[in-house]
Amino acid sequence: MGAEHPKKARATMKKLKDLIHSPPIWVNPQHPVKVAVALMQSLHVDVLPVRDGDQVVGMVTARQLLAVAEEVPVSQVMTADALLLDAEMPVREAAAKMAERGVDVAFVINDTLAGMVRATDLILEVSRSYDPLTRLPWQDALREWSIEKLRTGHEISILFFDIDRFGQFNKQYDHVTGDRVLELVARTIERELDPDLTILCRYGGDEFAVATVYMSGEAQQLAARIARRVEEIQVPKVREVISVSYGVFGGRRTREREMVHYAATVDDLIVRASRMCLQMKQRKGTLAMLQLPLPGVEPEERVEPRVQVTGISFIAQGKEAEASVELAISGLRVLKQVRGDVKQPPEELMVQAARDALTALVPGIGTVQVHHVSKVTVDLHEKNEKMDGVMVVVELLTASGNQLLSGFAPVRENVQRAAVNALLHALNRPLAKWLSQSQLSSSR
Repeated sequence: MGAEHPKKARATMKKLKDLIHSPPIWVNPQHPVKVAVALMQSLHVDVLPVRDGDQVVGMVTARQLLAVAEEVPVSQVMTADALLLDAEMPVREAAAKMAERGVDVAFVINDTLAGMVRATDLILEVSRSYDPLTRLPWQDALREWSIEKLRTGHEISILFFDIDRFGQFNKQYDHVTGDRVLELVARTIERELDPDLTILCRYGGDEFAVATVYMSGEAQQLAARIARRVEEIQVPKVREVISVSYGVFGGRRTREREMVHYAATVDDLIVRASRMCLQMKQRKGTLAMLQLPLPGVEPEERVEPRVQVTGISFIAQGKEAEASVELAISGLRVLKQVRGDVKQPPEELMVQAARDALTALVPGIGTVQVHHVSKVTVDLHEKNEKMDGVMVVVELLTASGNQLLSGFAPVRENVQRAAVNALLHALNRPLAKWLSQSQLSSSR
C-alpha cells in the first residue's frame, strides 16, 4: 500500500487566473467590424470578447468576420453564448466545463473581464495528472481538491479502495484482463459518485481513492454500496468474483478547523483510510489462506456454540423484502425483522437482522456496526476446488475500544443462512469472552 509514505501535496491548486496570458482587450457591440479586425491583427488572436458596459455579452471570431463589410456593427455577427469562467476556478474543473460545452475558448472573469484561456492552454496542465487506462486523474488531483474544500470550510472524508487478489488476474489470465478489470472497477466507482460532491482518482497500481464532502455515515454507506457494485462486474472467462477492500476515514468534525495545515490534514486522512483498507484486505487474505471454518471442520449451525440460530426467513414481495432472524441462548429467544428494498442483496438484510437479534439477546456485547457484506469465492488450493461463501466485516464498539472483525461461512443450504453464520463467526471470540465472563459473574 503506497499511502504509508504519501507524496507531499502542493500548497495551492492551480487556477484559471494562473494561466491567463491574453490581455483583457475587447470590442463592444456597436464597434464596426473593422475595429475588431484591427485588434485581432495587432494582438495576433482570432477571437475577442464582446463587452457591453461591465458585462461580457458574447464573442466574435475571425471566421465570423470573413467577407463582412467593414462598417457592419459587431453585434450583427457576434456569438452571444460565450463561456464565462471564474478566475478562481480550478484548472481541471474549467477543462471539464469547456469539454462539456464543446468550446475551444473561454473568458475569465474576476469581478470584471480578466482575460481568456484556450483549450490548448489547459491540455498540458490537465494531462500531467491523468491515467489514460482508467481515464482518471492521479492522486495529486484528489489532494488539490481536498485542500481546496478544507480551505473553504468544508469537512471531507476519504474512501480508499484496493482490488482484492488483483495479481492473480495478471498471473492466471493475462495483463489485458488485468487492465480490463482496472477499467471496469474505475467506471463502476465513478457511476456511484456525484461529481459535484466527490472526486475519484487512481491512487496507484490497483488502488483508487475518493474524496467527498459527505460526513462519516454517508461516506461509509457509499463505500459499502460501491463494494457491492464491484462484485456485480462480469469479465469474460474470469470465474472469480471481483471485489474490493476499502477503508473510510474523516467526515466527523462538526466545527471549523483552526490553525490547520491543510496538506498535512489530507495526508493524514489518506493514510488512515488506507490503513483501514489494509486491515480489511488482510482479514480477507486470512480467509483465502484457509484460516476459516471449512466444511466438516465446524458445524454451520454452531459457529458460536452457545448462541443458536433457531429460525430464519427471507420474503420478497413487490418492491419490499423482509429478513427475519431468531437467535436463542439458554432458553431465551429473540426474533428481529429488517425490511428493505427488494433490490438490496438478501445477505445484507439477513446480517442486519442477525445483528439486531444478537445485540438484543446479548446487550452487553457492545455496539456492532456492519461495514461490509459480500458473497465471495475462496480457492481451496489443497483440494484444487473453490468454495462459495459469505464474508462479513463488522466493527465492535465497546467501552474498552473498537475492534474491526471479519467472519466467513460457506454457502450450504442457502446464502441467507450463510450470512447469519458469517456474522456469528465474526463475533465469535468477543461473544465467547463476554459469555464466559457473564457465567463467572453469575456463579459468584
